[in-house]
Parts: sequence; C-alpha cells; structure tokens
Amino acid sequence: MNRTNSKRLFIAIVVVSVITGLFLFYLLGWYSSKTANSRHTDEKVYELSFGHNMPADSAMHVAAQKYADTVSERTKNRVKITIHPSQQLANDHQMIEMAIDGQLDILLSPTAKLSIILPALQYSDIPFLFPKIEDAYEMLDGKPGSLLLERLKEHGLVGAAFWGNGFKQFTANKAIYSPKDFSGMNVRIMKSNLIMDQFFAFGANPIPIDFHQTYRALKDRVVDAQENPIAPIYSLKFYEVQSHLIISNHAYLAYVFCFSKKTLDSLPYDIVQILISTARELTAFERQQIAKDEVRYMKTISEAGVSITALNEKQIYDFHEATRHITDKYRTIIGDDVIDLTVDFLKKKYHYKEEDDIIIGLNADVSLGSALSGMAIKRGMELAVNEINKQGGVFGKKLSIVVMDHAGIPARSLNNVEQFSKMRNLVAIMGGLHSSVILSDLEKIHRDKIIYLIPWAAADKIVKNPYNPNYVFRISINDTEAAPFIIRQAMKSSRKLAFLIVNSLWGRENNEIMMKFISEKGFKPYAVEWFNYGEENMVQQITRIENSGAEIILLIATSPEGIITIKTLTLRQQKIPVLSHWSITGGYFWQDVKRELENIDLSFIQTFTFLDTKDEKTKRVIKQYMDAYHVKSAREISVPSATAQAYDLVHLLAIAINKAGVLDRPLIRQALENIDYHDGLIKRYSPPFTQTRHDALNVNDYFMARYDSNGTIVPINKGVK
Repeated sequence: MNRTNSKRLFIAIVVVSVITGLFLFYLLGWYSSKTANSRHTDEKVYELSFGHNMPADSAMHVAAQKYADTVSERTKNRVKITIHPSQQLANDHQMIEMAIDGQLDILLSPTAKLSIILPALQYSDIPFLFPKIEDAYEMLDGKPGSLLLERLKEHGLVGAAFWGNGFKQFTANKAIYSPKDFSGMNVRIMKSNLIMDQFFAFGANPIPIDFHQTYRALKDRVVDAQENPIAPIYSLKFYEVQSHLIISNHAYLAYVFCFSKKTLDSLPYDIVQILISTARELTAFERQQIAKDEVRYMKTISEAGVSITALNEKQIYDFHEATRHITDKYRTIIGDDVIDLTVDFLKKKYHYKEEDDIIIGLNADVSLGSALSGMAIKRGMELAVNEINKQGGVFGKKLSIVVMDHAGIPARSLNNVEQFSKMRNLVAIMGGLHSSVILSDLEKIHRDKIIYLIPWAAADKIVKNPYNPNYVFRISINDTEAAPFIIRQAMKSSRKLAFLIVNSLWGRENNEIMMKFISEKGFKPYAVEWFNYGEENMVQQITRIENSGAEIILLIATSPEGIITIKTLTLRQQKIPVLSHWSITGGYFWQDVKRELENIDLSFIQTFTFLDTKDEKTKRVIKQYMDAYHVKSAREISVPSATAQAYDLVHLLAIAINKAGVLDRPLIRQALENIDYHDGLIKRYSPPFTQTRHDALNVNDYFMARYDSNGTIVPINKGVK
C-alpha cells in the first residue's frame, strides 16, 4: 500500500473512532440522566407510626402533626408518618414496649412512664426542683438532658429531645394551701416511685391510675385529687369533676420524643438525621403552643366555676421543705452527674446557700399489708424532726426524713439500705415492722457502719446480734419478754393454751421462747398450729385447736393473717378468746374485722397510749399530731406505740449527734450508749442504752389493750403485770 492510501485509511479510522466515541458519550449521558430523573420516582417510601397519649385537639398533637408534615417535606415525601393520639394504639406502658420491639416507630411519652425502663428519667418530676420553667428547659436541653437521653439507647430507644406539657398543678375537691391539707387524701398519680414519695411526704395516699381512666376515678370519688399540667386538666376535662385548681408549678411534666432503635437502624442515614434534627428543632414550637393554649384553657376552667388559687412564696416554701429530701433519695438513681449539674446551675443563678440536711432514712412497708405501721412510724419521726428543726436543728442543719418502701420484702429492703448508704449526711435508718426483713439487713448495716433504729420489730436477735460494735438500737418490745408476758396474761384465765404461729424465723423464735417458758411453769400447750404468710383460711388449724380442748389462743401473726384468723373464728360455734402479739395492729386489721370483733374477745400487747394522759409533753405532742394530720382527738391516733417509739428514737439520735459533736456515725453510735437520761413520751430513759444493752424498754413498760368500737386502741390493764 502506498503512502497516500495509508494516510487516507488512518484518517478514516480516526473519524469513525471519534463518531463512535461521541455516540457512546451521548448514550452514557442519556442513561445517566434518565437514571437520575427516575431515581426519586423509584425511591422507597417509608411509612412510620407515631404514638402519644394526648387528645387530637391538644397543642402536643398540633406540634406532632407539624413534625410529620415537616419531615415529609424535607425528605421529598420519602417518609410518611401516621400519628395515633389519645393512646389509640395502646396505653403508655404498652406503647413503650411496642417501640422497644420495633412495632411502634416514634414515641412521645411522659418521662415518669419511661422511668419504668430507665428510672433516671424521674428527674423532671423532682418536686420544686425548677423555680421557673425556663430552668427546666435549660437543664433538659443542656448537658443533664443529653446524659439522660443517651442512657435510653441501652433500652432499645433513641431519645431526640424533651417536649412537654408544662408545669404540673394540683386539682382537688377542697382548697389546698399546705402539705398538711393533703393528709389522708386519696390522690391519683401516674405510676412512678418518685411521685408516690412526693405524696407520701404530704401525708396523702397515692394511687396509680391510668391517664385515660383518671376522669372516671375523680368522678366516682375513688380519688380526691390529682396532679397534671393545665393542658391535660383541660383536654381530659378534669375541671368538670374537681372544684379547686391550685397553681403550684411543682414539677415539669416532660415528654421524651424518641424513636425505636430497631426502626432507626433500618432507615437510610439521611432520613435518620432529618427525623432527629426536626424533633429537636420543633421543641421550641411545641413549648410555645403549650404556653399559648394555657391562657385560653385557664379562662375556660375559671368560667366553669372552678376556684383557682396560686400558692404564695411561703406556701411554696412549705411544700418544698416537705419534699426536699427527695432529691437526695433519688440522687443515685438519677445520677450524681445530672443532679450535681442541676444543683450547681441553680446555686449560681439563684445564689443558693449550701444546705445539706442531716438525713434519717425510713425503711419500712408503706404500701402493703403493714403500711399502717409504716405511716405511724413516719409520723412519729416527723413530729420529732419538726420539733428539733424549730429549735435550730443539729449543728445549725435541719434533720430530714427520706422514706423508702420495702413492702415487707427482704431483698427490696437490702436494696434500700444500699441506696441509703450512698446518701451524703445519712446518720441513721429507722426500720419497720418485719423482724425477718431487718435481720437480713444487719450484715450490710454493720459493714457500712449505719445506725439502725428499731421502733417496732421484736425479734431478740435483732439487738442481741453477733456484731461488735453493735449499730442497732431499739425502743420496742422484745420477744424474750413479750411472749412470756402474753402467756402470764392468759394464765390468769386458763392454762389450756393453744399457739397459732406464723411459720417464719420470727414465729419460730417466739415458739421456742413460749415453749421454754411454759415448760418452766410445768405444763404444755394443748395445740401448736402453724400457718404460712399469705394463708387464705385457718379452718384446719382452728378445727384442730377446738378439738384439742384449748380455751385460749396465743396468736403470733402480722395483720393479713391476723384478719384471716379472726374471720375464721367468727364462723365457728366456739368463739375462743385470742391474746395476740402487737404485730396484728401494724396493718389495716381493725378496718377489716371491726364487725367480727363484736363477737371475738381479742387483746394484744402495747407499750404506750395517748389516752387520758396528764403528762404535759404527751399533751403537746397530741396537739401537734392533731394539727399536722387533721384528727380531732387522741382517740384517732393509729398505732400509738409505733408513733411514740419512733418519736423517742429520733430525739435520742439528735441528743447523740450533739453529744458526738460531729457527723461521724461511729462516734454517734458511741454517744447513744452514753446518754445519761432523756424524758421521752414513753418514759424517762435513765439511761436509754448502755454498751451492753441496746433495748430501751423492758417488761415493766408492757400492758394489754384492745380495740374499742371505733377502732381506738384502749388499755385494759395498764400498770398490771
């Protein structure tokens, strides 16, 4: 091929290559353009469910709808959110479980409800923690809030922000001006230990009731009062069935805007970012809506005839004082980091002075079968603490009571002791009724050198324990003296005795003591019958006692089984008299068997009565009790021995603290052993305790008593041994 033809061929190849390249470039560009143009039309649409508990006409739902619309717009319709208000899907606790399981994608839930899975979220329910609502916002939007939200991830939820319903207020069927006005009232609460403690501090009976059942409970007078922000008070029409609205601003009802972790893990990264950032961005909008609507709602509530009262500074101070211990009690639950950040912020903003109260814990049953004993002990402590604080406290610091409920369960009690041990300025724990519960605490008590004050439990081994030094101090009966005392009272009528005893460590100890005592007296019981906690009838035991020929039953039982015993005896033709340990009086015994007691001769051991007293100190305490707990006379004081014993123990502790000169528990323990004398309610203690004796009472302080027709505990042979 010549040079000319080669050149022509080369040019032709180049031209073809260029044309082919241009064509391929065009084709690729067209394909890319086509793909890009079709990308959004082929993109998956994510349908998400969103649940909350507020009505569809509420400000919270308006904000939730704005959230759904904004997310849809920002994702170019790739996300469609369906909102279910008013617990349409399920109740709050069920929705939480649904979100954890991935069955609900977005959840807006009160922090108190979420505290079931993360107790630290009770933070914003701490009463009177935030002086202004802006303080709540700053803490929830700041470091404390972010620490709490981060912890939700461990439980299958991703927290984005804190929305809310505003400050909580009280509603009631009477005027409320002080904590004392709540005394004895049944109050609806959402299920929360902290909120329960708040109303315990007021002397009320908190009753957990589902949010959407509250109206009916108020209308039917199952409860007398409740707490909620203005929005739900209006939306659920609580004002129709409550006569008074009290503006207390006592706690912020925060809601957590959160997502199912399973849902977020399944979504594209860009959508997750939009979902979370939009929730945070609309937080301010949601709060503004709530504040704006509150003005309108208040007008409607007032026009409905509800009396609206705002607590003044002095009244708020009294409520705050009644609940100040709650911050310390829940410090370890919520987290030292969260509490310290909050306290530091408030100190700087409001120039608060450092006020660390000296703490006395109460570890007792305050909710179940022996709750009456817990209440009586608490009231004795409160009366003493109020007296001491009015006199300047101890070292210029106030005494403060922190209550924990063990419900008669040893493991729960031990956990309470563990929490108490971490509290700053804790000097002592007051125990409750159950000997077996207290015995299970002793190792932990002595390891941490915590003074354990016992105003009720009677087992001998509680005080005569193997620990040296001994940190347990008791003002109560002791079974080694009490059981023989009861037998001596029975022997005045007959020696034909039967024992009916709970099958527990405490019951078995009493059996040993009684068997030894009557053996020394030269006779045996006609029958010994046992029962377990939770026994539902005593027919078999009572039948065998009747067949034995016994003429008196000696009963060792707590309130629930004592009730069963009396109800069983009432149905029998033979009404055998009963002499009992005092533990039956620790619960709602009389209320359950008051009719049956008309036909059963029942008496029981006691150490103190407020009735017919000539003692000036006792008269003063009766007056204080009547003022504080709205009773009309000393005859209405429930479980007087428990109240008096707790009262005397607190005063002895205060004397020991002053004597020690420092807040050092070992030194205070030594001081308790070296008090020369004290004029208490029960008697002059001279001395109350020594190095070898930590029981302040003895058999000379015992007497028998019975219930009168009104449920008052009345002595029947005081001074007769």
